[in-house]
Amino acid sequence: MSSSSQPESKAIHPSAAWGASMVLPFYDWWVLSISNSYAWCCPTSTVLLPLYQKYIGAHAHMEIGVGSGYYPASSLRQLREVERLALVDLHPNALTYVEERMKKVGYAGQIDKVEQDIFKPYPSTLHGQFDSVAMFYVFHCLPGVLPTKADQVFTQLKPVLKKDGVVYGATIMGHAEQKMIVPHNWFGRTLMRFYNRKGAFGNVEDTYAGLEESLKKHFEEVVELKVVGKVALFVARTPIVESA
Repeated sequence: MSSSSQPESKAIHPSAAWGASMVLPFYDWWVLSISNSYAWCCPTSTVLLPLYQKYIGAHAHMEIGVGSGYYPASSLRQLREVERLALVDLHPNALTYVEERMKKVGYAGQIDKVEQDIFKPYPSTLHGQFDSVAMFYVFHCLPGVLPTKADQVFTQLKPVLKKDGVVYGATIMGHAEQKMIVPHNWFGRTLMRFYNRKGAFGNVEDTYAGLEESLKKHFEEVVELKVVGKVALFVARTPIVESA
């Protein structure tokens, strides 16, 4: 069972370039294997996937920036009791690709495809529905700087979470981040220059402090926030509802 929600505009930002049909089959190899291990020094199998699986909610889970669908497809055991999986992305090809991948691995719950600009309000049908929201490799793809862009995203995102809902994920830090053990290596610097010039990344000035500021502003509890290699991992619980 699946449903679909689409935005008014069909414009695709460069940050969603990974959603192109010709690129998606290479995503796992290039991004999750090569880049994570050798450029960002944050291995997928031992760091990112365990984080992803640990915080999947009990009944309804939302995936923002779906990529190739590797994380949910590799977490069928954790998702087996999850009745609703919402896939959120700007690129319709990515949504279809991941929906088909989830069906192939045997996910039997409801799949919602939401073609969404995450700087804009979500459909009201999604409000208050989700135990968990995963945002893996989303913030570093967005234009702007932390904390501003995270504030904008969290403001729109919070209504879809349940009162005790969790948002979690990972984002690649910028050049000047002092929390990193060592600066970007030559491979990481090369990729940073290339992706930022293309508009696929927007993270040159992104910092741990900026991310922390936004998380504390929008959530009652920052459960986890740390840097592994060049990647900040974050987990926050219980959205703060702004007073009218």
